[in-house]
Amino acid sequence: MRKRIATTSCLVAFTLAYTCNSRSGQTPAKQAPARASGQAASQARSAGVVGEWEGALQVGEAQLKLVLHFSGEKSGELRARLDSPDQAVYGLEASSVVHEQGNLRFEIASVGASFEGKTSADARTISGTWKQGGSVFPLVFHRQSASAGGRRPTNAISPLEGTWQGAFENGNMRFRLQLHVAHDAEKNLSGALDSLDQGANGLPASKVSEKNGAVHFEIALVYGSYDGTLNSGRNAISGKWTQNRDTVALDFTRSDEVLELRRPQNPAKPYPYKEEEVHFTTQKGATTLAGTLTTPKGAGPFPAALLVSGSGPQNRDESLAGHSPFLVLADYLTRNGIAVLRYDKRGIGKSTGDFAAATTEDFAMDGEAALAYLKSRREIASGKIGVIGHSEGALIAPILAGKSGVAWIVLPLYGVPLP
Repeated sequence: MRKRIATTSCLVAFTLAYTCNSRSGQTPAKQAPARASGQAASQARSAGVVGEWEGALQVGEAQLKLVLHFSGEKSGELRARLDSPDQAVYGLEASSVVHEQGNLRFEIASVGASFEGKTSADARTISGTWKQGGSVFPLVFHRQSASAGGRRPTNAISPLEGTWQGAFENGNMRFRLQLHVAHDAEKNLSGALDSLDQGANGLPASKVSEKNGAVHFEIALVYGSYDGTLNSGRNAISGKWTQNRDTVALDFTRSDEVLELRRPQNPAKPYPYKEEEVHFTTQKGATTLAGTLTTPKGAGPFPAALLVSGSGPQNRDESLAGHSPFLVLADYLTRNGIAVLRYDKRGIGKSTGDFAAATTEDFAMDGEAALAYLKSRREIASGKIGVIGHSEGALIAPILAGKSGVAWIVLPLYGVPLP
């Protein structure tokens, strides 16, 4: 088996739309502060790039639009967030953000991606390279004018024009929406709605209107409509979304930065078990894999589960669009007496190796190394180790069972993460 087997994961949108996309493997990463010799100097460096930037990443025949948002904190720290609209991924927080003497760099560490570039003398472009999975791509960001963001455009004919952010609750689920309003050549208002958590972008809005603060638009594609009231400051709309005879409260705020993801299912520290950063090598010793081993309280030996992720540049949490299913699964199992090992795929996160050149067979070899490492731990019951493989990992788990011998396997081919 020398070919990588591609698999997909479907996102089921419960309200607005249904999409099935290939796994992007992208994930938000924990924000780290920019280096600074002093607060004043740091603020000065931050000010040079604060704002919104757009670029296009050419990957083979595909071109992916990227939107980069920089903001400066009061402490002088520089914060960056990245959107990939073509992949329906928004608000990814960058880490290790540094801007010194015109040189800029940041990381999306969880997927092994980084950017290094240099700002132009007029501070209008950032030219550099994007690195991921052992590959290097040229990437140029261009500064966008204020009118390209949430602010009302200078040629607007209505205070409704611009970009708006909102979210509504449906049971225990939260859906983030982004509304774009402009006018056409006949000076009629037009709009489009993005359902960020469902990957439904550019839903056309019809009957868009604003009169004396009363706002209305319809999304005929999903049989939905909105009615709201624009405030006196013209920067917020309060109203209600109606769809399929159900009505929920929905407020919008004028902004070009999407609302923060909320993932209440993700466990919060401190954990009631031991968490350890571990490293192990493949049989040939050419690749070092990094992962997390969680073990219940007590001396053991404990039964254990090895988590094998699906296709794409997955990190140990198998993060996707703000979800961390392997983190949630590992937490649940460990709280219930089962040790869990999960790891970054080769060339991703803190693992070495070349992800782009790896095959399914290579990933199976990595899984064998992970099993061998588990069996070497004294607190693990070597005869009670199982494998949970998701998507491509569900193809790898039987291979591991045949070669290395495991007590059990679980094979979820597809995953449906909750918003």
